[in-house]
Amino acid sequence: MGSNNSRIFLVDDNIINLNAGKNVLQHRYNVVTIPSGEKLLQTLERVKPDLILLDVEMPGLNGYDTIKKLKANSDTAPIPVIFLTGKSDTNDELLGLQLGAVDYIAKPFSPPLLLKRIELHLLLQKQQNELKNFNDNLIQLVKERTEDVTALQNAVIIWAAEMVEFRDEETGHHIERVQKYLQILLEAMSLSERYAAEISSWDIEAFLKSALLHDVGKIRIRDEILLKKGKLTDDEYSTMKQHANYGKILLENLQELVPNQAFLDYAKTLAHRHHERWDGTGYPDNLKGDEIPLQARMMAIADVYDALISERPYKKALSHEEGLQIIKDSRGTHFDPNLTDLFVSLSDKIKDVSEAVKLGKTQTAQFTKIK
Repeated sequence: MGSNNSRIFLVDDNIINLNAGKNVLQHRYNVVTIPSGEKLLQTLERVKPDLILLDVEMPGLNGYDTIKKLKANSDTAPIPVIFLTGKSDTNDELLGLQLGAVDYIAKPFSPPLLLKRIELHLLLQKQQNELKNFNDNLIQLVKERTEDVTALQNAVIIWAAEMVEFRDEETGHHIERVQKYLQILLEAMSLSERYAAEISSWDIEAFLKSALLHDVGKIRIRDEILLKKGKLTDDEYSTMKQHANYGKILLENLQELVPNQAFLDYAKTLAHRHHERWDGTGYPDNLKGDEIPLQARMMAIADVYDALISERPYKKALSHEEGLQIIKDSRGTHFDPNLTDLFVSLSDKIKDVSEAVKLGKTQTAQFTKIK
């Protein structure tokens, strides 16, 4: 056994060449002599070498045919192959290199030269393996760190959203339900000729995350207004409407700290625009029709529907059927007509979500890509 743990397969149909090669190599490497290309392929099914010395001219499966089979197999393709040949034709040497050999040594070979070339190729292979392992480990490390950051991000988003809801316990699970309604609507829109192209460019995961923050501006609304039982005065209502601008400002400030986050772009749009109305009578900027971003038009329907079926300090909860009728009646005035029709067509799924969340039988929408 050689002093080096590297295993070398020496493949040649000539027993004299096999013995001569083994005598040169065995003091440094673990050498396995193999008499044919066919026998090499059989041996490789059981054990893999660090390098193969392969004769070109052999009966049956010659060296070129053998290396073709080696490189066609993902298990053996990475093994470096050095051709040993009595040919001196440069075209033959070029062919061998084109087929995937790392070197081409003429016979009779110089023992010191053979040893040095093997040493260099084994070192190169070792470095390549180390680089691959490093890259694999780096990819895994990045994946783990990304998962940690994503988990923290999601936790902070949910925490911020729950801070808004905590101030008004009677709206419990509003944000969760709205997010689920949006997910149902998105799935239907992805199958619609009208909307499929536009939403295909969205980061659906980021969009659904952002829905949790659509009311974040309410953090800056005083309790006596936010929790008031009964109708707001004109001044109080004007103050309440400011939550759309407050949400935009809060999210813009957050974007300065953590730029290039897609979910913050969506969140800002939803927080700022979800109270705009199709007929231009909404707030804060009286946008009209398609001037209102599609995401905000979707949120407007989901948000109002859930407000209608929820109990609030100033009103009793309506039934699903009553809430849906108001959505229908607001088609073309408050809401985008086409989105309204689509939302109504999903009535059964919407009702299932609203009832499941009220009973505590569902969780926050999963952030997955819609196919």
